Amino acid sequence: MVFRKLLFNRVESDAGFRVKVRSFRFFVEYREGKRVARIPVQPVIGKALVNVYANTAVEWKPPYASEVIAEDKRKEILKNIVDAMHFLEYPVEFVETKAKK
Repeated sequence: MVFRKLLFNRVESDAGFRVKVRSFRFFVEYREGKRVARIPVQPVIGKALVNVYANTAVEWKPPYASEVIAEDKRKEILKNIVDAMHFLEYPVEFVETKAKK
């Protein structure tokens, strides 16, 4: 997969998706064609780092909100986000399970 930086916080992949990082607003926008999903990211207190959790739900925004995203596709989207953030040199970790409170 090849990435191309569009702006300081945006990247496009030759795999057909775009990622817009909004970590200070605690989300990443993921686009595939006309479909858009807003994925929450969790800042780590005391570190310049955000976490993307493996169990994060992914839903398309309207008008595609009724489309079900298969589990394999959800995992692919989360991996694409982490890969794009690494490409942009954002400090990010993919966390397999969310810590219990």
